[in-house]
Amino acid sequence: MKNFITLFFIFTSILLSAQEKVDTVVIHNNGTLKIELDHRINQIITAKEDTNCPVAAKKVIERKETPKVNSADPCATQTQINGFKIQIYYSKNRSDADKVRNEFEKSYPHLSAQVAYFAPDYRVLVGDYLTKGSASPDIRKLKSKYNSSFTIPYKVLCRRAK
Repeated sequence: MKNFITLFFIFTSILLSAQEKVDTVVIHNNGTLKIELDHRINQIITAKEDTNCPVAAKKVIERKETPKVNSADPCATQTQINGFKIQIYYSKNRSDADKVRNEFEKSYPHLSAQVAYFAPDYRVLVGDYLTKGSASPDIRKLKSKYNSSFTIPYKVLCRRAK
C-alpha cells in the first residue's frame, strides 16, 4: 500500500510540474488586451507565414473604407430583406413540388419560383413582395389555377421585390 501511495504522489507531482506557462492574458482598464505567447509558438507561426507568403506579399496593404450610404433605400445595404412570397402548393414529396414549380415557371415566366422545405412539407413559393398588399394582385391572378394561394413571410431578394 505504501508503494502505491508513493507512486501516486510521484505521478501527480510529475503531471503538475509538466505544466508550463504558455500564454498570459491581461486586460487593462481601458479595454485593451495583451496576450503573451510562448516564443516557440511564435516561431512556428512565422515559419508557416514565410513558407506560404512571398516576401513581396508581406507588405501592408492599405484598405480603403467603403463609402457609407445614407439612403432611405433598404436595398442599398443588403441583398435580402424580410418580405413575403406566395405559397401556391405544398406536398410531402419533393418530386411533386418540383413538377408544380416547373409547370408554374412555364405558365408565369415573369415570377420567380422556388421549392422550400418547411418540415415536414415541401412548399412552392413564388414572387418577391415587400408587403402583403403588393402581392394581392398576383394572388388574384393565381387563384384561377392555384386556388389555395396565400402569402407567407419570407426573406426576399430586395432588388426583385415589388
